[in-house]
Amino acid sequence: MTAPPFPLALLAGPHRTGTELKHLADTLGIPLIEEPEGAVLLLRFMPEGLELAKPGDPLLPGSLRAEFTARDFRRRLLHPGRELLVQAARVRGGGQPLVVDATAGLGRDGFLLAAAGYRVRMIEANPVVAALLADGLARARCIAGLAAIAARIDLIVGDAREQLPALVELPEVVYLDPMFPERTKSALVRQELRLLQLLDQKNCDDADLLRVALAVAAKKVVVKRPLKAPPLAAVPPGSTRRGKAVRFDVYAGKGKKEVSG
Repeated sequence: MTAPPFPLALLAGPHRTGTELKHLADTLGIPLIEEPEGAVLLLRFMPEGLELAKPGDPLLPGSLRAEFTARDFRRRLLHPGRELLVQAARVRGGGQPLVVDATAGLGRDGFLLAAAGYRVRMIEANPVVAALLADGLARARCIAGLAAIAARIDLIVGDAREQLPALVELPEVVYLDPMFPERTKSALVRQELRLLQLLDQKNCDDADLLRVALAVAAKKVVVKRPLKAPPLAAVPPGSTRRGKAVRFDVYAGKGKKEVSG
């Protein structure tokens, strides 16, 4: 009788030592396998970095990495002040304000904020996504032009609803990017989002997440939303910055009143 495939496994390979592979597999609580056919979803170290793939699926032929080196993204890093997110997160005062990216995902939004000079504390609940993000940040710290940005970022693995109240240093800004609602069947979801949706994601109540974020003594809470979607948890923002496909809703934090975006 053929054994059922593993929902997720780490593939042994030449790009990391056995000790490193075993440590990651043990941390994630997934098996370390020798052949890719043994898993529905596969984590593997390639020369480009740690990636997530679904082997044998012609509809998902690519892979997913936390990547900050794409040409278009590097171009955005040159002028971060033009980004709507950076404009929405801007606060009064000098220095390097602390922003908590409470739903970090693959880290691109947080990386843009760090490029704008913020110190960024990323929180990611899913340990697999966090492993991808940690690998991407480690690679960025070794790349000229990205190292100084990545040095302003640290990563916490855990539920933001638990981690936010436990922060020792209170942030100036809390940023939320809940996963967008699934599109209709008539539209193809981007491969990146489709792969993420295959992971065992814990459901997070949007209203609870926003409530916790607003309770932190931050100057503002910034929420990314699809352009035509209702406000998160039906709570109207104090101001909004709109782009072509998304918008950033800005709320005043409970501790300090600053809504201007």
